[in-house]
Amino acid sequence: MPLTEANISWSSSTGEVTEKIEDIEELGLSQEPVKVSPNQPATLDFKENEENGGDIWTDPTITAALWKDGEETKLELDDISEFRFPQTEGNYVLEVEFIDRANEAQYLGNIVIEEPAEQKAGHLPRFTHVEMPSLTKLDSADPNGEIFDHSYSEVCWNDCEDKRAYNMPDVHSGDAEAGDRIVVDWGMMEPNPSEVQLIEIVDGEEASEEAIATDLTAITIEVSEQELGKQYSVQYLWRDGEELIGHSRLDFKLQ
Repeated sequence: MPLTEANISWSSSTGEVTEKIEDIEELGLSQEPVKVSPNQPATLDFKENEENGGDIWTDPTITAALWKDGEETKLELDDISEFRFPQTEGNYVLEVEFIDRANEAQYLGNIVIEEPAEQKAGHLPRFTHVEMPSLTKLDSADPNGEIFDHSYSEVCWNDCEDKRAYNMPDVHSGDAEAGDRIVVDWGMMEPNPSEVQLIEIVDGEEASEEAIATDLTAITIEVSEQELGKQYSVQYLWRDGEELIGHSRLDFKLQ
């Protein structure tokens, strides 16, 4: 969901932008509401505005909070700006602040936290209500691991009859070295996928495909010199009998 600009004080190569909002809760609640589940994960994604100079950010500070009746609940962000909504149901204003040097930008959204209605038989919960798989890099310097660059996206969900081709994305490369281990873990996904496939991508096309055993919930890729430069896509498929009802994918590239 796109967030709405609120208080802005920004200077770029194309000029200065200043906006002043007196009541951010009023503005936030006037936006189209978005329903989420208690404890649902979400990720903030910022893109540089190339049409407006596309100035390179230095080391921005990003914060997020929920507002309700004048009370603020701060949200804890991880290294890739992922967070979880709280358990308490209600209607909130999501406030995100992006601060880069002397520049500040504030964004708002209208969030309704509520338990999802009972799902229909043969249907999956909403895509955003299902936990995302994780991708972690383990190395000798950090045996506990760190989040590895990746993208995770929906291909089709509860309506997979449309057989349109899905283009392989050209994903951003993550930094890896020979000797590292890349761990893909989907054990937290509920319901569990019916099938998992590991696909190698070469020049935007599928070069090889490997079916992952159904009793596994994680795989580890040992990074060698030969692995560097390779792109992979982990495909998750949910079936109701023979019918495909859900398909998502996790894409990453070793550099």
